Order: sequence, then C-alpha cells, then structure tokens
Amino acid sequence: MPPDRLDSWKQIARHLGRSVRTVRRWEQLEDLPVRRHVHTSLASVYAFKAEVEAWQRARSRVPGSSRAGSPREVSIAVLPFASLNCEPGGAYFTEGLTEEVTSRLSRVAALRVISRTSALALRGTRLSAPAIGMQLGVSHLLEGSVRRKAGQLRVTAQLIDAATDAHIWAETFEGTADDVFAIQETLGRQIVSALEVRLTDRDRQRLAERPIDSVPAYECYLRARHESWRWRRDAIDRAVTLLRQGLALIGDNITLFAALGLAYLQYREAGVDLSEAPLQQAQQCAARIVALDARAAAGLQLRGWIAYARGHLQESVRDLRSALALEPNNADTLLLLCNCYLVSGRVTSARPLLARLLRVDPLTPLSRCMPAFADVMQGKLAAAVAPYQQMFEMDPSNPMGRLFYVWVLILNGKVAAARVIARGCPRGLRSSVPGQLMQFLMAAARGRLSAAQSRVSVQVRAAAASSDVFARFLAQGFALAGQPVAAIDWLEVAVARGFINYPFLARHDPSLVSLRGEPRFQRLLKDVRARWQRFRG
Repeated sequence: MPPDRLDSWKQIARHLGRSVRTVRRWEQLEDLPVRRHVHTSLASVYAFKAEVEAWQRARSRVPGSSRAGSPREVSIAVLPFASLNCEPGGAYFTEGLTEEVTSRLSRVAALRVISRTSALALRGTRLSAPAIGMQLGVSHLLEGSVRRKAGQLRVTAQLIDAATDAHIWAETFEGTADDVFAIQETLGRQIVSALEVRLTDRDRQRLAERPIDSVPAYECYLRARHESWRWRRDAIDRAVTLLRQGLALIGDNITLFAALGLAYLQYREAGVDLSEAPLQQAQQCAARIVALDARAAAGLQLRGWIAYARGHLQESVRDLRSALALEPNNADTLLLLCNCYLVSGRVTSARPLLARLLRVDPLTPLSRCMPAFADVMQGKLAAAVAPYQQMFEMDPSNPMGRLFYVWVLILNGKVAAARVIARGCPRGLRSSVPGQLMQFLMAAARGRLSAAQSRVSVQVRAAAASSDVFARFLAQGFALAGQPVAAIDWLEVAVARGFINYPFLARHDPSLVSLRGEPRFQRLLKDVRARWQRFRG
C-alpha cells in the first residue's frame, strides 16, 4: 500500500481521529474525499492522506462547521526587509536574511508561512497591513530592516497583527557579522513565541538547525542565490563559482550542493545549455546529498527536478512526494508536483495540492495560473481564459506569461484577441524562444503555413526537443496549420518528455481534431493510454 493511501474506513477514521460512523456521515454530507474500488463492493473504499488533510483544513475554515469557534489559523508573511547597508552589494545580504527567516519559520509545522516569491511581490507596496493580510490570506506580517557596516550587524523586526495593524512585538538585534546565525535563530524563536504557537520537539530541533555554519561560506551562498535569480548565463556562471567556493571552504554541505544542483538546472531552464551536461552535473550534486542524508528534502526535491527534466514523471512524483512529506508547504515542490500530476492526467490528485500551493504562494503568476492549467487539462477551456489573463497582467514583461495567454486564447477560438496580445510583445522579446513560439502559434491559427514554418528556428527546435511544453505547442500549431506529419512528430517528442495526459489528447484538445483520424496518431494514443494507465500518483 502506498504510504499516502488509507485503504479502509477504519484507517480513514483513525487518521482523522473520529469514529467510522462519523467519517461515513462526513462523506455523505460534507464531501469528505473518499474513493471506491469500482471492481468490488461499495464498501471497499480508499482515500489519499493529502486530499483528506486538505479537506480537513478547508472544513475548519467554514463558518458553521463543527470546528467553528476554534482558534484562527496562525499564518505569517515575512515582507522584504529594508536594506540600510552602506557597504557595496549589501542588498544581497538583506535579501538572504529575509529568505532565511522565511525558511526558518517554515520549519514550524503549525505555522503557515507565505513563500518568499509572493512576499517579494509586495516589495515597496503602500498597501496597509489589513490590505496585505487580505491579499496574502495571513493573520500576521513581519517587517524589518538590516544594517551592516564595518563588520557590525543591526537587525530590527516588528510583528504586526494583519487584521488590526497593531504592533504586537518588536525587537532589535545587534552584533558582529559573525553573529548572524545566532541572530536568525533568536529572531525565529521570539517570533514563534509572540505568535503563541505550540512547538513540538521536532519544531525546536529544526528551529535550531544551521544548514551552513560558516559565515564566509554563507556569504558565498547568499551571493550565489542573488546571482541565480537573474537568469542569465554570466549570472549563473558566477553563482556556480561562488557555490563551489563555499564547498571548498567547509566541505560537503547539503544546502550548498542543493543550490549548486539547481544552478546547473537553470542553464536549461534559461535556455542557455539544453544538453545533457547540466543534468549530469545536477545529478552528481543530488548523489552527494543522498550520500550525506538520504532523507534530506533538498536532495529529494533536486532529484525530482532532474527526473522531470528527463521526462521520467513516475520517478519525479516519487521523490517530490517524499520531499513534500518532509516540507509540506514548500512552494517549489508543490508547483512541480502539481505540474507532474497534470501532464500525466491525474488532475484530481493535483487539485488539493493546487489549493495548498495558492495558500503559501498566492502572488506568483505561475502559481496563480496552475488551477487554470488544470481546467485546460479537463477540457474546461473557457474557465481558463481569465486566470491566464491575470497571469499575463501580473507580469507583462514575462514572455512565457504572454505565450501562455496567447495559447489559451487560441484554444478557445479567440484568434483576434490572441493576435492583439502577440503583437504587443516587445521587440526585444520577439526573438526569444517564447516570442518565436507565440508568432508561430498565431501564424498557424490564422492558416498561414509558410509564416508558421519560418518561425520554427534551430533555437526553437532545440528548446522543444528538451521540453514537453514547447514540443506540445509545436504539435498543436502544426495540427492547426494542417501539417499532420510534423504535428505528430512533435507530439511524440512531448510524450517522450513526459506528457501522457490521455484524456486531454484523446478528447479535450481542440487543436488536435484534425489528427484524430490519422492511423499514426491512433497508434501514439494507444501508447499514451497504456502509460497513463500504468502511472501511479
């Protein structure tokens, strides 16, 4: 039995701490997510822990439920700390400290912490605390500042009740740069105490952990993270060099190996190096982490990313689920696991995780549109337009957001609206892979075959050969342009890269209507169906 599955009414009841009669009533009257084995009697049931727990959390927030009157959920967003540094390049230290405080608080099981990326979206905002709390769905906010000068460090922090804008705790921490770890640990403990969160022994242990117990190596790590967020070859090169320097200073370290592995993967994500080399280098980092601690969440997440990049979705899901069990609110793990479920045709399994993702990462554009991707995968095309529009409007300079919006408009037959969005693409972005794919889809949707073919450059082909997303876009475009051979060629690539959502390919994708009578497409669909049925989420 999979570790996440409850295989009887008794197991479900035991997991919820209730009687069998109660959970049966909850299933009938309150939509407790219980499934039945269709080949056996109605009494043969099972449920997934993640879905049951998501239902339980949602139920606790419903006014009038039997849990009404229980204490409100304690949740917090760590807003970007203000940098008061006079030293050159001091911003990276402040960003790193903000991220470390966020990460440290996330280790407390009873505390929901908003992801760094969503909190970062509110940098410089003039919204009031209640407005921010409402937007992020949190009960508390943490804000502060960092000053580092001539080896001295000063950190101030204030805890705010988001509903009332009342300051309920404030503290200033002073010391040398060498005291940064002690300051971070003390800050985390005092925040948890002010929030009156009950700590388990495991929580206390994790709050005291120091993943990098060397200030020079920690500096390398912070500088590398700052560089890697820029998504350019030169910046990724610098990040790799810094992380190697950190490892040279302190030897094998899980946090540094995980950051180095993700930096290697960014060469592919940024389209800098689509060869096998970055995957092999990331794999070496993952192996070093496993050698240090086979149960480290960072290593499991890294292995999940690598498996996904290679199109090995079953392996990816296995590792990502293990990582999520250790870090239940890690936004990156949630996002990738949701995507794996969606492209493999397990939309029902993805839905509870999508709800959890939006609770910890509500302001990242890609997270916001993931439920819409789930709708597309189920053929609910019209419902997906508004969320993809919102994703695009949240970050108009992101060519991927614009491409996704154009794509979903075309699937809905809104070619004229898609053309307006595509023509608005800045000139500097039109030569990028997303920019070229956008123009390709537009030309294909308008029946301009020669124009569509001219957009498929060597660069686009290389990117599509390594990505189920781009390969699928080429397949859909060629199908719309009446080129079944090219369409099926690229669809085979998408399937090889892990896209095995049989219901979408067989029924829901309107761009593939012209292919469904093709014998070659039918043979491919038969293979996809077999993979889809074998897949275990």
